[in-house]
This record gives sequence, structure tokens and C-alpha cells, in this order.
Amino acid sequence: MLEILSHQYLKNFLRDQSISWEHIYSFGRIISKCIENDSTYLINSEIFSSYDWLPPILISLFLKEEDSTLILSREKIQFISQFQIDSLKNLGFNFILQNDQLIFANHHVRLITIQDLLNDPKSRNLKNHRIVYSGIENITQDLTNYFKISLLKDDWTKNIKEFELINKKFIKVYDSLKKKFFMRKVLGNSYINLDEKEISFFSYFFHENSFFSDKFLSVNKALSQGWACWVKLDDANLDWNLYLQPIDELSQIKEFFSNNKFVFLSALRKDNFFQMYFKKHNLDIDLVINFKSNFEEKKISLYIPSKQLLPNNPLFTDSILDKCKKLVLFRKGITLILSDDNDLKTNLATQLAAKYGKRVLLETIPSGKNEILCSSFDWWIMNSYSIQIPEQIIIPLLPIPNMSEPINAITVSHKKKLSQDWFRDFFLPKARIKLERSISPLRRNSGKLIILDGRANKRKWGRLLLQNIQPSKRINYMLPFD
Repeated sequence: MLEILSHQYLKNFLRDQSISWEHIYSFGRIISKCIENDSTYLINSEIFSSYDWLPPILISLFLKEEDSTLILSREKIQFISQFQIDSLKNLGFNFILQNDQLIFANHHVRLITIQDLLNDPKSRNLKNHRIVYSGIENITQDLTNYFKISLLKDDWTKNIKEFELINKKFIKVYDSLKKKFFMRKVLGNSYINLDEKEISFFSYFFHENSFFSDKFLSVNKALSQGWACWVKLDDANLDWNLYLQPIDELSQIKEFFSNNKFVFLSALRKDNFFQMYFKKHNLDIDLVINFKSNFEEKKISLYIPSKQLLPNNPLFTDSILDKCKKLVLFRKGITLILSDDNDLKTNLATQLAAKYGKRVLLETIPSGKNEILCSSFDWWIMNSYSIQIPEQIIIPLLPIPNMSEPINAITVSHKKKLSQDWFRDFFLPKARIKLERSISPLRRNSGKLIILDGRANKRKWGRLLLQNIQPSKRINYMLPFD
């Protein structure tokens, strides 16, 4: 019944709207069916990067007289509030909007970001509640941002007279550790990995002093649960900070996922990672569905030089620079060069700027149509919606996580102890997601993707990454490169 009724409401809604997504009715029926039978669905589509998918979701949640929650970005919440409330009320829905809640006579629909939901203890304790979770492709980063603890120098003292003696005691401990950590500093690396003895000391110290502050109490709980921890040195101020992060973020809220009813929406074309992520925690997804977006999908033009150096070759950097200079010749559109290696990224931007001047930008949104933009993968993913689709994307290094990042090294060590395949279970899925999200705009204009990392052809896992770039067509020649 809900499926038929929501279809009728959606049909009336679209009469006065300019939404051109041809699968919107199919999507609406699937959503209604899922909500009505309490199934758990994962729906993948690049449409979720737009606003066109919102009406079918809202209409189904409005018609189902049951309290529900829609998790989405702050921008989409604002869009609903500003542009869709009146149109939905014109369909005959009687509700009031108050504090991001759509309040009906018999139920309410709450709009909330994942950050606000995690910060709300009542939300974390929900049971048998219907939740539509959009942006699930960001779940690992969202959970990391929420759970990560940073203990700074200022957190070791309180500006209250009664804590004066304790402050002196704690600063003495802090300074003693500072001397020890700076003596271990390695040139070019600001991170200090902690050994078992140091972790034991911190565990005892924060357990004994957890009364001091909420931050100390949080650190104590994290250490008792075996979270990853490391130190970062601040060379400018000669200080050090302690960071803690769960090795497995999802395990922290597994109960929340198992206690409620979900529809997961991923803006990836095909999200295999989330299925695997959930399955590892014995959490079930009843059905996975992929929808095409609202644009004509074109094949990405994929170019990989046949004779390409490996990153550990001493000549690799010079080779990359030479190839990038050639690849940007005669290009009229934006060229994007992606690298998570900060030194390589900065070096490329500097060397190219010496030749092409102000056309070269380093993590700056272009104002023209013929720039050469150098950035990290994460910066591009975050800002890509504000930038014209590139004519070509050049990837000197595949986005394999860096072992110099403490959380990566600690996670790898943990997986090794469990005899798990850390590369295929941890590094490769992260690389696949980052690569997929970075190159997805090229499916709109059949832009060129050039991969200059020799591992793409010479390693089995590299060839596996290439197979996942779909739809694509290989090109064997690029002027004036060859």
C-alpha cells in the first residue's frame, strides 16, 4: 500500500518540478518497499551527490506514520528547509518544521547530520528505529573524525587555584616525556610510535588521574579498549600531543546498527567496500541495488604508459616531472594532478609553475578554464563539486595508504598479529574508494585518466585497481607524450 500511495504523491510532486532523473519512480518504489517491510537495503548511485533523490525519500517517510531519522549533510538539510517544504505541503502534508524536525500529528521525521547524531546519547541508544543513512561512503572518515581524541599541552592543566599542585605535577610528567620524545625524533618525521612500556605507562597514569577532566577520562577509556595511540611533535613550539583512535571504528557503534532498521545510500557508482565492512561485523544487508545517475555515463579514456618506472626507482620523480610537462602541452581544459605524497605534490607544482607560471595552482579552486591544479586526493574529493570537470587527471602515485601515518602502521601491525591480509583487507579497499571518488567526474565528459605509477601494470593488485575503473576505454597514444 505504501508503495502505491508514495508513487501517486511523487507523481503529483514532479508535475511542477524540473527533476530529470529517469529512475526516480523506480527509486521511490524501492524505498517504499524497503520502509514497509523493514528490510536493510544498500543503494548505490552517483545521484546521491545531487538533490534529485530527496523527494521520494521524504514522501515515503511522511506517509509511513512512524518516527524516523534521515541522516544527511548540513547542505542538504538546508536545501530541504529552503526549497522543498512548501512544495511538499502543497501535496497535502500537514506538518511543522522545528529544529530540523518535520512534526506530524502521529509521528515526526528528523533531519540530522551524522556528527550531530553521534553527539546525541539518546540517538545512540535508539532501538527498532527507521533510519535512512545517506553518505554512507564516508562512514570510516566520519567515525574517525568523531572518535579520534587529541590530548594537547593545554589539556594537562586547569586554570583553577585548587589544581595548582596537580598542575605542577602533571607538567613535570609532560616535560619529562617531551625530552624523551624529542630525543627519538627522526629527521623529516614528526610522529613517534609508542612501545608497549610507554603505552603501559600512559594506561596507568590516565587510569589513576581520570578524575582530573573529561578529556583524561576519555583517554583512559580509549587506552583500556586498546585504541591505537601515538605522539606528534610540534617543532615550532617544542610541544607534543597525544592522539588516540580506534583501530576498528565500526565496532564502537555496532550495537547501534544492529538495533535499528536502515536504508543505506552510497554516492559511489558501486560500493563493494561497505558491504565487506558490514559483513566483517556480522551485520546483514538484505539487498544491494545500483542505480544510474541523471547524466549520460561516458567511458573514461584510460592511458597508462607501457614502460613506466616504479616509485622506488631513484629516477622516478624526474621521470614524472618530465611526463607531466609534456602531458599539459596544448591542453585547453583543466589538468588535475593528484598525489597524496606531499613532497612530490609540492615539487611538481613548483617545477610546473616555473614553466607555466600562474596557470599552476596548488590546492586552490581555479577561476579560469586552462589551469593546472595540483592537489591531494582528499582535497580534490572535498572540492570537486566547486570545480569544472577536468579535461584530464594525472595520477603519478596510486593512493595506497602511507605507512608513515601512525594509524596505518598500527592497524597493519594489529592485522598481522591476527594473521589477516592487511594489504588486501585494509590498504587496497581504501585505495579503491579514493580512486573511484576522484575519477568519477570523468564519466561525464569522457575525460582522460593518465596513471604514471608503474605498479598499475606491474603488480597484480595494480591491475585489479584498473579493472575497477568502469566504464573505460584504453588509449595507447597521446600527443605529444609518445
